[in-house]
Amino acid sequence: MKVYKSAKFKGFIGGLSGMILSLTVLNCSAGNLELVKKGQAKVCLVLPATPKPDEKLAADELSDFFEKISGVKVGIVTNVDMVGGLIPVKIGLSLCPEAEKLSRDSGSEPAAFMLRVQKDGVWLAGLAPEGTLFAAYELLEQLGVGWYMPGDLGTIIPSTRTIALPIQQTIQIPSFKGRHLQAIGDGTWAKRMRLGGFGAGGHGLPIKADAKIHPEMFCQENGQPTHQLEVSNPEVLRLAIEAALKYFRKNPSEKYISMSPNDGAGFGSSPWDASEMDPLHGKISATDRYVRFYNLVLAEVHKEFPDAGIAFYCYGQLMRPPVKEMPDKHILPVFAPIDLCRFHSIENPICPERQYMKQIIARWQELGCEIYYRGYYFNLSDQGLPFSMIRQISDELPFFYNNKIVGCRVECMPIWGFHGPSLYLASKLMWSAKADAKAIMDDYFKALYGPAAQPISKFFDILEDTYGHADYHTGNVFDIPHILTTDILNQLDEQLSAAEKLTSPESDFAKRIQRVRMSQEYGKANLVMMAAFNDGDFKKSKEEYLKVSSMILEGNKLTPPLFAHIPVAYLKRFWGGSIDSAYEGIEKGNRIVARLPDQWLFMLDPLNGGEALGFYKPAMGPKNWLKMKTYSESWGNQGLRYYKGEAWYRTAVNVDKKFKGETIHLWLGGIDDMATAWINGEKLDCLAKGAAPIGKAWEFDCTGAIRFGQENVIVIKVSNREVNELGTGGITGPAMLWTVSRKESL
Repeated sequence: MKVYKSAKFKGFIGGLSGMILSLTVLNCSAGNLELVKKGQAKVCLVLPATPKPDEKLAADELSDFFEKISGVKVGIVTNVDMVGGLIPVKIGLSLCPEAEKLSRDSGSEPAAFMLRVQKDGVWLAGLAPEGTLFAAYELLEQLGVGWYMPGDLGTIIPSTRTIALPIQQTIQIPSFKGRHLQAIGDGTWAKRMRLGGFGAGGHGLPIKADAKIHPEMFCQENGQPTHQLEVSNPEVLRLAIEAALKYFRKNPSEKYISMSPNDGAGFGSSPWDASEMDPLHGKISATDRYVRFYNLVLAEVHKEFPDAGIAFYCYGQLMRPPVKEMPDKHILPVFAPIDLCRFHSIENPICPERQYMKQIIARWQELGCEIYYRGYYFNLSDQGLPFSMIRQISDELPFFYNNKIVGCRVECMPIWGFHGPSLYLASKLMWSAKADAKAIMDDYFKALYGPAAQPISKFFDILEDTYGHADYHTGNVFDIPHILTTDILNQLDEQLSAAEKLTSPESDFAKRIQRVRMSQEYGKANLVMMAAFNDGDFKKSKEEYLKVSSMILEGNKLTPPLFAHIPVAYLKRFWGGSIDSAYEGIEKGNRIVARLPDQWLFMLDPLNGGEALGFYKPAMGPKNWLKMKTYSESWGNQGLRYYKGEAWYRTAVNVDKKFKGETIHLWLGGIDDMATAWINGEKLDCLAKGAAPIGKAWEFDCTGAIRFGQENVIVIKVSNREVNELGTGGITGPAMLWTVSRKESL
């Protein structure tokens, strides 16, 4: 926790005053009101006789921070007659004489507040107790307190024996009704950053049904019920109406009930579908069927609750707007663009998918729908490599505000050393989308890094520019080795080294730089691990895997924990299984017979006719096959970003006669998402089914199919029909033939 001495405090306030995020400031006049003067309290905090929890918290926070700033304890009372000769600081709507103006200016927004400072007193009032608490945080921010990241190290507190506020009447109304950074892991920090408010959306319909008992109530694929309810079924509709009425009778003040499909695919087809394909999934768009369903549910619900609405996840196969059905105006799409590139901003012209996002939003609005944004502030399925979202947030939150998005609930998986500036900026712009993002970031770096602000700011500029100009769009981390080249990593290291030289090793500035350094070293170690795995150096990849795992344990001893739990899980999910499989096999005596190449011959099979045509046969002429890389390039970056279907890989390898008599397996380090294998035209038994796109290896027994001392034709058929990541597919990891030790085979 950094405490500024008096002289620094004055300069800090001067620099901050132009950034205060007031939406409305009325009747401002010259002069200040002193709250504490030369170590003596001039005010007393006054609560209602029976304060609400947030009102009580507002008083406690003010008293606590006044003492931390000045060393003076300011009292709290519940009756204005108890203040004695002190000036009252009245907390709560019931104590505010200007409540009518607040209500008139802010409508029904519960987070809106008034901060009124006059010579005879101070009033803090929100339309709801939450707003009153935010008024207290506004007051403290005007005094120079800053919460730049969770924990004491991220808190800046000025130090002065005199505390004064300018005379003012400030009304603030948040830009978004909902302001959520989901899973940041610190509720106190979220409150202080004025996050909260309206939330909507969730997976699943409020209906209990068993597919074994009532298969007709579920979508069908390949003659079997899936986990998705068939909303065109009359019984599903009846139960949904019943559930909605029950919900609104129990919660009459609620505006929306959540009704979404279950997570994942399994939609089959429905008589209510329009004939429109989703270009990202290669499957039918299911939006029309659900909009019709929601319209029918609301038609009944509105007989009793005319203003009730349905919120649904506008997600996956329900992201595209309907083309036949006109949605009821009470339907709220909760837009969750999980399938779109996350490297770039919505204003970046090199990224077609973020531009596509604009089109989707515009079309829903043309249909008369309000929209809620349910986005993502992390790279998809990334275990925590260097990544920053400052530019994306700077562009997109103002865009959402200008396009009347009603709220934001953004999923986060914070790697605080990299994501800290982005999440701080997001919290500020969610409150005031018109605020100056550059000024916010300049203040952030100056406050947290002091004399090292310039090189740390430059570190993030390099990171932002690198991703912004990179013509890569694949989710997971497959593209990042191409983006974060050795030269870029060296540039980042140079800025960190420069920052470290500008600060005292024991200072809070240095401790914050250390968190960026720890994150950077963790990211670099992951890149080494990935490269070693792809190069077939399985011993080194295992060593680096253990190294990055230990870095997580060390980083998570800090406050806040440096690595969120989901990226930790991603490390294990996407790399642990395959790395362990390869390493343990080698350690147990398996020997590599042949490393298979990065580049294979390749054939698309969109009609799934390759087996009938004999693509697996060794005599099949390869002259008309393409060339396709496997682990070094995602197939999204080889022209297949939007292809969903079957594809074939083909290569040939000689197997030395010395391996005759050995048990030999074909090992595939990564497949997205299903594989079938042949050697010399003989179909192989699958011994271990992997997981898409990487993280659990596939293994096939090919002992009886090998021709020793001769060329062996290896053919892999890959079925890539599910959207597991963004732009991945086919063979995604290294491949080899290896002997299985007798001990292992027993």
